[in-house]
Amino acid sequence: MSEKPTIEIPVIQPTMIQVSSDARGDAAVKFETAGDSDLLLVLPMTALAQFEAMLARASLEQAKHQPKQ
Repeated sequence: MSEKPTIEIPVIQPTMIQVSSDARGDAAVKFETAGDSDLLLVLPMTALAQFEAMLARASLEQAKHQPKQ
């Protein structure tokens, strides 16, 4: 893990996602926060793909702990 300082920003909800039509472009995800400013993440497509994979793994792991219906 990186030794860089980490900034923790509590998020209320996501409010926007924008993905470039160019495969080499960026994606932007905006989150509403409780503070005076909202958070805008700008991700290159490679970072977006890695983030999507992380979310998928987290979702699969969380599903293991949910009761079967």
